[in-house]
Amino acid sequence: MADDLVKVLEKAKYSALPLPRSKAEPTAIFTFTGGKIHVVRNPHSCLPDPPIAITEDASAEILTFSRSFELGVSGLLNFLGKVFGLAGAKAQIDVKKVSSATVQLSGLAHHTIETGALLDYLLTLPPKSSCWRDLGKDENLTVVAALKANSFTYTFHNKSGAVVKFTVEEARQLFKADASVSVESTADGSIVVNAPTFIGFIAWDGKKMRQEREKAQQFRDTPALAPRVPRYTSHYLIEGAVSPAAVHRRVSASAPKARRAMVGR
Repeated sequence: MADDLVKVLEKAKYSALPLPRSKAEPTAIFTFTGGKIHVVRNPHSCLPDPPIAITEDASAEILTFSRSFELGVSGLLNFLGKVFGLAGAKAQIDVKKVSSATVQLSGLAHHTIETGALLDYLLTLPPKSSCWRDLGKDENLTVVAALKANSFTYTFHNKSGAVVKFTVEEARQLFKADASVSVESTADGSIVVNAPTFIGFIAWDGKKMRQEREKAQQFRDTPALAPRVPRYTSHYLIEGAVSPAAVHRRVSASAPKARRAMVGR
């Protein structure tokens, strides 16, 4: 069962995915192979900046993510695996006899691309270009918006509810901190991980890309409509996106048959 945070992300149309931090921002293109995520294009390698800039959308509703989230062990491992790619965290969690945790997200922001700039750029791509090929493939997903958190504060508990404390070294081992990640252990036993990370994604698939390019082409080729080529809001990006449920189905469908039942749970 999905943990509380993932449920809230999905209710807001975000999918929680284990994209590498350096390859997670909008304009990245990914797909699923063997039940796992595969990066097809790094950010801006196909959709460059300029002209397609990534900006913070102050109108997006992010207050719902500013509270603390309670996670059971399975939910915690699910979150660490999906957001940080920490598939090996279970051993350390088991050793410390952690049974639950709370996580507080800080420094939240919704990042998005400007759809008008995207549509204008799509019209410049040759139909046989490798970039358009990757954007227009049905199985590929292009990140058009994402939710970013700058830091995460974790508090771990055992079965009796007491705080389970980690040393700074244990915390660094747990989160496998690299030079760009700061990990601190507070006096009350919490762990603060300063690692700006996109935790939820909104994506268009190849079919949606082809539809939008065709509509933009029709506007451009019709003199009466050309002055009114739409410049959609971020809500349009979200409404036309692949739903989290559809993303789960894609993961399951890409998995080897022997694993599909497990992936779908």
